[in-house]
Amino acid sequence: MPTYELFPISKKELKKLYFKDRLSMFQIANKLGCTHSAIVYKFKKFDIKSRGHIGLTKPIKLTKKGFEHLYCERRLSLKKISNIVHRSESGLERRFKNYNLVSRGNKNRACKYKKKDFSGDPIEKAYLIGFRLGDLNVMEGVSVLQIRCSTTIPAQTKLIKRLFTPYTTPYITKAKRGTYEIVCLVNRSFDFLLSKEDKIPLWITRNKKHFFSFLAGYSDAEGSFYIHKRKNKVSFGVWEIQTQQKNIINQIWKNLQKYEVESPLPSISKNVGYIAPSGSKNNKDIWKITVARKYSLWKLINSLSIYIKHHNKIKDIRRVRDNLEFRGVNINNPSPFHLAA
Repeated sequence: MPTYELFPISKKELKKLYFKDRLSMFQIANKLGCTHSAIVYKFKKFDIKSRGHIGLTKPIKLTKKGFEHLYCERRLSLKKISNIVHRSESGLERRFKNYNLVSRGNKNRACKYKKKDFSGDPIEKAYLIGFRLGDLNVMEGVSVLQIRCSTTIPAQTKLIKRLFTPYTTPYITKAKRGTYEIVCLVNRSFDFLLSKEDKIPLWITRNKKHFFSFLAGYSDAEGSFYIHKRKNKVSFGVWEIQTQQKNIINQIWKNLQKYEVESPLPSISKNVGYIAPSGSKNNKDIWKITVARKYSLWKLINSLSIYIKHHNKIKDIRRVRDNLEFRGVNINNPSPFHLAA
């Protein structure tokens, strides 16, 4: 049991602090360096009645109309209203119930940082869907969506921050295991990111710009551009994606053929049950799609490069371009496969 006599204070001093100086019991406790319960004990010991019991607390001068203006029109919380009228939040809650006002509910609760609606740009939307299907975890909250990603690559962290900063304030932390943990809370205008279906939406595959923007987002998340080195032979550039999403891989392949980008049929690169060097085990087959033929790779790069946003991928594309130029592709000529409006 705590010893409340550790802070000596007379009844007269306590009444002065409470009635004359108008301090609350919590404020008195802070001033004296003790607990709130110790002050309550002193009040009972000295038989001092609280201001509320003896009618000294001023009534809340807030009409129903005024309450509706602050709560419903200005969208202020009860806590903010209590600071404006200098009354306790619990007192306002009682008045709120007496006025039969309807709570906005959790769906309209205020967030610390303002959330802006998605721009509506279909090119941006296609990219975000591709990036989400490749690398983002999206969870549905009451009033927001929680977008999460865990990565060891700083460029990936910067990209996600750049993608969502126009709409919210991303939270980035460094975990003990060495990964960057990114969380973005966005409003419900981003509901199009909820779906994790192994399928590219039809509106994307029907439009060339939308498709290559989607593919850029998917490549930034799952793809790679690299130089395949061969002993005693000329090295060559490659674009590659490996993923468990079989249907998306096959849709990508079909659309690349439609735009005359040659690619071998998708194939299984690692079977279900494969154990990676890290110790993780595949629960599905991993499918691979590649583009390595130099003119097809040139066409692909020309279509993708205007949408690619990942800093590391942009540097890799430059290296592949240099390799194509070395192999005789005139990369300075305008591409005959330039995207039409």
